[in-house]
Amino acid sequence: MSHSSNSWGTSAPIDLDSAEEVSLYNHASWPEPTERERDSPPKKTPRTLAPNLTRRSHKKSRGGCLNCKCRKIKCQETKPSCENCLIKELKCEYPSQASTKIIRRPSSASRPSRAVVRQDEPKLPATLSPPTSFNMDDMRCFHHFLTVAYPHLPLGNDSVWVQDIPIFAQQHEYLMHALLGLGASHLTRMSAHSDYSTAAMIHQGQAIKGLNEALAKENRSYGESDALLAACYALTFQASYMTDGMTDFMTMVRGCALVTHQIQQQETRTAFNLEQDMHFRIMLPRLEHLRNISPTLITPAMVAVDALRPLLRTSMDHHFYASLSSVLSALQQSPKTGYLAFNRLYATIWDMSHDQFAVFVDPHNTAAQLLMAHFLAVQMLMVPLLVYEAPARREAGMARALLASVEWGEKIWERAPEDMRPYLEWAREVFQTMRSEVEALDRGTYRGTTFRILVH
Repeated sequence: MSHSSNSWGTSAPIDLDSAEEVSLYNHASWPEPTERERDSPPKKTPRTLAPNLTRRSHKKSRGGCLNCKCRKIKCQETKPSCENCLIKELKCEYPSQASTKIIRRPSSASRPSRAVVRQDEPKLPATLSPPTSFNMDDMRCFHHFLTVAYPHLPLGNDSVWVQDIPIFAQQHEYLMHALLGLGASHLTRMSAHSDYSTAAMIHQGQAIKGLNEALAKENRSYGESDALLAACYALTFQASYMTDGMTDFMTMVRGCALVTHQIQQQETRTAFNLEQDMHFRIMLPRLEHLRNISPTLITPAMVAVDALRPLLRTSMDHHFYASLSSVLSALQQSPKTGYLAFNRLYATIWDMSHDQFAVFVDPHNTAAQLLMAHFLAVQMLMVPLLVYEAPARREAGMARALLASVEWGEKIWERAPEDMRPYLEWAREVFQTMRSEVEALDRGTYRGTTFRILVH
């Protein structure tokens, strides 16, 4: 699925008093970018020495605190708290110096005996989770996350995802599970020869469990809010690559909105740049000179969506229908207005109360399921605009990520009663066309610059 939606949660009102909203699975955007901000991590320039200078010798720190050792940075070794921990507001703890053992190795003819000093294994500080065993498959998924699969939202934070979040994941085990789950699901979706779906589900379950526990905690220190938000985004993106991930995706979109709103309301210091309207300040200039989406694509969509009106029952059905119709009307004006309207459509998801959301995502709610199928099909029409959220990731191979949304739409068709299927004909045609074009891209037989359904 192409991920739009105003970075999922910068302006919509959310009821933070509801305990049910805090637990994400109880039921069944920002400043003007600086010149250095890019959609890819900044390249590091190798450090060099000036001519005729030699590297100054230094004493390696061996008595640093556990946080600095974990982050692999030099510790000032000041007590009770080093400067690094004071800046990051972390609990500073040093390895126990209570006992050391001196072990004499047996002497041999070729090597004299020597004394080896070994400290007892230190205890991890309270800020770190107990160690967990990860296998080689997990290492591959983690590498895949760092190089390919990390989320492109919130916009302008790519360097945070590849530099800061992995460090926070060392301190918050549920976040590490979320990153590994995302890497596993993305790798499974992208490669026809890799299947990490079982591992993906295991990591997803562990991440959700830890996330719900962390959401209940108050007075979060630096890094804890980042871990919460990063886990929400990772779980959202993971769901977007899973065949049965539609409800999970919509649930986690609400989670991103909830945590972002809390951070902004409490003015919590984070590594993420979450200032209001940053998303649109980055995006709107990119959409300024794009051509309009062809009326031959929009007109049939408007007819199909309008046909749903007599089937609507609840207030949320009517609200979602009105937002969906406004996207198509806005696309007739310009790509920019269409993109803005599409973000407002996502806002209807997090505007719902907990009970309204539970009813809306119920697979037996026929009207809502028809609306969701048309929402997914309209999102396919939005791809020429949504790709500008992450222009560096527009290579043809990434088109496979769209197949999950296609599968969601196809499942809605399969579950629909026979008398409701005529209302799904347009959406089904979009899904069939998109699937055939993605498969053509995989085979290398498609030569277009974008999907054929989207050629203007």
